[in-house]
Amino acid sequence: MDVDTENRILQKAEYIQESLVILGETRDATTFATYQRDRRQRDIVEREFQPSIEACLDIGSMILRAEGTSVSETNAAVFRTLAQSEILTSEVGKNMAEAAGFRNILTHKYGSSINNRDVFNFLTQELYIFREYLTQIRDFLDTEN
Repeated sequence: MDVDTENRILQKAEYIQESLVILGETRDATTFATYQRDRRQRDIVEREFQPSIEACLDIGSMILRAEGTSVSETNAAVFRTLAQSEILTSEVGKNMAEAAGFRNILTHKYGSSINNRDVFNFLTQELYIFREYLTQIRDFLDTEN
């Protein structure tokens, strides 16, 4: 993998880590009742999740291209292909594919068409997925160097 690609991956990983801090702080400081009532909190959470998942997709696509693997046609398939290539475990690949579906909901819906309970549950239960993803990507990059 060329240095420029690796640097872009690292920049995107840093963005994701910063988002995880914001999301973690929000998760720790709120209840569902507060989350549901507070549009500003909902906007922050949704805005942090969407580009973070997109950054994960970008990282995955860059790695697949660098490895000479065709980039999948769907977002979820990017993560499944990373798992098939043993860059991610099957569990992380599956969880990230589900995150890609979550990203689609956030991208194409807004306001009352987004289920606040689903977003809050994702916030409170799924942040670890992104940490696992970044760890496995880091492990892959370390073995490449």
